[in-house]
Amino acid sequence: MDKKLTVPPPYIPKYRAVFRCKEDKRMYIWPIIMLGIFDVFVFFIAPTILLGLISILWVSPPFLTVVFLAWYLWSKMTYTIEDKVLRLSAPLKTLAINIDSIKKIRRGRFWVERGRNYSASYIKLRIVYDRCSYVYVSPENEKSFVDALQAINPNIEYSSERGL
Repeated sequence: MDKKLTVPPPYIPKYRAVFRCKEDKRMYIWPIIMLGIFDVFVFFIAPTILLGLISILWVSPPFLTVVFLAWYLWSKMTYTIEDKVLRLSAPLKTLAINIDSIKKIRRGRFWVERGRNYSASYIKLRIVYDRCSYVYVSPENEKSFVDALQAINPNIEYSSERGL
């Protein structure tokens, strides 16, 4: 009865890094400025002051609610590198990409298609993986993000648009 039980050691990941999403303040400031201009315009063209105030109070709170909800959702986005998996996590969606399947990373300004955007910045990184799949990210520290991915998969090509 003096048997020693062998218990395997706990699993410790080889590599783990967490990057936060970089947010461009212009994404939130410009809509608020445009709303202010719209409110002033509506106030001055309204037939009465009371009707102008009511229309401003009818339009502005829902619009500001949407802007602040977008800000909250983008501020919670993270990019996690764990072992050989890149996990893009947002409050409403998550995507896991095998780092060995990443072919290219390109930095630039892109028109983003719906469902592929995991960034809150105008300058993004386009990650091409598998055969022809791609996704857009914008980590706060792009250099260390790309270096971490290239440390795991040295075959990743990195390029940047001129002037960025």
